[in-house]
Amino acid sequence: MTIRFRNRMSFVFFFISITWLFLGVFFPTYQFFSNGLILPEVYSKGLSEKFLFEYKPLYTFIGIFILMTYVCITIMIIHHNFEKTQAPDIVYFLLFLFACLCDTTRILVPTFRLSGTFTLFLLKIGNIHLFARLLAPLALMGCAALSTEEFRQTTDRNCIILIIIAMFFAEFLPLNTAIILPNFCISYGHVKAIKGFVLTISIVSTIALIAINKKNEYKQIISVGFVILTIGYSQIFYCYNIAGIILGTICLGTGTFIYLNEVHKHYLWID
Repeated sequence: MTIRFRNRMSFVFFFISITWLFLGVFFPTYQFFSNGLILPEVYSKGLSEKFLFEYKPLYTFIGIFILMTYVCITIMIIHHNFEKTQAPDIVYFLLFLFACLCDTTRILVPTFRLSGTFTLFLLKIGNIHLFARLLAPLALMGCAALSTEEFRQTTDRNCIILIIIAMFFAEFLPLNTAIILPNFCISYGHVKAIKGFVLTISIVSTIALIAINKKNEYKQIISVGFVILTIGYSQIFYCYNIAGIILGTICLGTGTFIYLNEVHKHYLWID
């Protein structure tokens, strides 16, 4: 992927994400003030009633808005700092941001009153949610393990493979549109297997990044940022309480800053 093509892609991506942010804020806000916002009935079994962990729909909306804003701001930072840098890490990171943007489509469930409709539209939104949850760790794995010199020439192909893997499992894993989770996500099957897959990919990616940095005698601060980032996105994806919002926002912002800052320093040093 050439730098010019990546910059054009990031510009289009930013335009889409900022438009999505505007629509995502406008329609629920308009419905709220016009008394047209109907919240879905969510699966409440096992939810805590303690203050910091208490479920409130407002917290789910805030978490989604934070994720939308995060995508827009991060794309601008990437475009500004890596405009003239041929960095495969950034291609995979843009793929991660794409997964984050796809995850925010769960806001359509309350916006279009899809709870209990059992429509094909609701099913496809569920597929997109699952796709985002699978693609995000795979994209970060690309940042950690597939951005080295030996994989530099196959970045485009690797990204396509990661997208196909996530799409395949998202399409064929069973969904239960009768159950809406507290974060407005459609319930899906094989939850333990998916969580195990995500956790395994995250651990393997972290170990690979640490090993690569040690081999090349790079600072491990980038690994620290990577771990914090991983914790942050996993929290914000599933947040429906104030504790999840606080932890997710702090970790996602801090981890992204550390990671991108160190990647920027690394390529400045190479150049």
